[in-house]
Amino acid sequence: GVYDPLGWLESEPEAFERRRAVERKHGRIAMAAVVGMLFHNADIEFPGYLSKELGIRFADIPNGMNGLFSVPIAGISQIVFAIGVVELAIWPASDYSGDYGTGYGRPFVPNVLEGDELKYKLDMEINQGRAAMMGIMGALVGEAVTGQTLAEQYASGNLIGYGPP
Repeated sequence: GVYDPLGWLESEPEAFERRRAVERKHGRIAMAAVVGMLFHNADIEFPGYLSKELGIRFADIPNGMNGLFSVPIAGISQIVFAIGVVELAIWPASDYSGDYGTGYGRPFVPNVLEGDELKYKLDMEINQGRAAMMGIMGALVGEAVTGQTLAEQYASGNLIGYGPP
């Protein structure tokens, strides 16, 4: 069952469904963030320029949180705008089903899940999203405390956050 000490599941079932859908969406964002962090820490970047006018290449952006402050304000604005379009128009927050038309399984092969299998997959996705949320927050807090990205912490053996062993 679901841990619900305040009884909101019975008194506000629509609010519970909304919270569950929001948690699923945040988990998906966190999973993408973890993959992006791992790729960027491995120095796998897009070729070419981030801003040709300013002469900034994708490879010039540092790893970790410092990379956020190296992106021009126009780039940050474009990211925020794109997220807004996706959130409001493409995958609206009012859709609580968890199916945003991207499909499941193999690419280009339609696979529709229903019933218990759909519930199992969505519950599994929530659990994986929770792990990704903890993972990305742990990496960010570890970087804020030590000043090292996750890759630098791993390379130096500094995985506990208090300095080298």
